[in-house]
Formats: sequence, structure tokens, C-alpha cells
Amino acid sequence: MNGRRFVCALLLATLAASARGAADLPDGKWWKRPRLAEEIGLTTEQQSQIERIFIKSRTRLIDLRADLEKKQLSLQSSMEDRSVDRREIEKKIEAVENARAELQKTRALMFLDMKQVLKPEQWDKLRRRGEELRERRQEMRERVRGEGRGPGQSQRPRANPPPQRRPD
Repeated sequence: MNGRRFVCALLLATLAASARGAADLPDGKWWKRPRLAEEIGLTTEQQSQIERIFIKSRTRLIDLRADLEKKQLSLQSSMEDRSVDRREIEKKIEAVENARAELQKTRALMFLDMKQVLKPEQWDKLRRRGEELRERRQEMRERVRGEGRGPGQSQRPRANPPPQRRPD
């Protein structure tokens, strides 16, 4: 592995770890939810600071998402074109991954800036709350998938059920 690829791989691993931590936050503008803000002890000043961080990052995140989508579309088109050279496809794959990494990096840095506004115990409460919400959503999904099925039935219906045997 050459030096540039190693650095890219290291950066992606670091960003993935940061993104996992950020993934434990509640979705959306969590700092504007009165009950959650009260639960973690968020002050009005902290809410304002976090909102400023979000607004500052939002335009860049929108641009990065759009860039990623364009690169994904270009890659998809190239993959469907039989005349495209393998090296060209490799370059487009690398461009997609670099765009994805830049988006993740920007998100992670935004969350880092938000984290620095909070006291450590506020951050811990917020992450625990996010984990609880995700667990509840997962339980709901599992319940919905399991509804209407009797005991012993698999979670998903079979695409091609076995033929029924007739008594001879």
C-alpha cells in the first residue's frame, strides 16, 4: 500500500470512529427539543452556540452531499457503460470515497464543535439518550416485522414456497 492510500485508510478509520460517536446522538435539531434540553441541562446560551455551529456547517454539508451524489451518479453511469476503461472507473470510485470521507469529516468536526459546548456529563446524557432512542426504534422495527406471523414462522415469507404435496 503506498503512502497516500495508507493515509486515506487511516483518515477513513478515524472518521468512522468519530462518526460512530456522533451516530449516538438523537436525530435532528436535538438542542431545540425542550424536554431533551431540560433533561441534559442545556442552557439557552449553549443552545444558541450549538445553533450557530449548525448554521455555520450546514451550507458546507449541503454542498458536500450534493458533490457526493453527483460523483455517485457519474460512477453509476460509468459502470453501466461497457466501453469505459477500468482505470476511469477506479478514479471515479476513489472520487466517490474521497467525497464521502470529506462529508464524514465535516460532520464529525461539527459534532466535535457541538461537544465542546457541552459539559462532559451533558454529552454523556445526550449520547445515552440517543442510544436509547435507537434501541427503541430497532425494537419497534422488529415488532413490526414479526406482526401477523404465527409461532414457528420465519420473519420473512419465502419468495418461492415449497410445492404442496397432495395425498396419493
